[in-house]
Amino acid sequence: MSGDNRRRLDMAIVDDIQLVSVRIEGQLIGLPITSVRDVFSIHAMTPVPRADRAVAGLVNLRGHIVTILDLGSLLNARKTGRPKDHEPMAVGVEWQGEVFGLVVDEIGDVLSLSADSSEAMPANLGHSWTRFTRRVHKLERELMIEIDLHALLETMTLQAA
Repeated sequence: MSGDNRRRLDMAIVDDIQLVSVRIEGQLIGLPITSVRDVFSIHAMTPVPRADRAVAGLVNLRGHIVTILDLGSLLNARKTGRPKDHEPMAVGVEWQGEVFGLVVDEIGDVLSLSADSSEAMPANLGHSWTRFTRRVHKLERELMIEIDLHALLETMTLQAA
């Protein structure tokens, strides 16, 4: 492979975006795979009295205490309570040296998307979404909102201070 072809291939790889797909209230959401540490089900969670509504509780995850946040509440997208018919699923993310679990309604696949599948945020997207949305991706059958986890967790940190 020539140097020019190798550079084009490297640029194409850089242009690919890998997202872990999750659902909140039926909305497809993408989380950058570089921010996702693991995916786990929550068997037992301890509630935290008087905590922010986004704090679902604490769990013991492989010997470490992990704060569980409700992603739907953080995004102000939770219209109803979390589904009770199955064990909650969470996406583990690391933020400022600490691990958090983000509770979601469903966990999907890792999607590899080209940069040209994305568009700027629509002007009519609600304020709570625009603050935390990186971009919107056109998929075959629906739209996926890519969340900026850095901005989202930074806001949570500021609320706690």
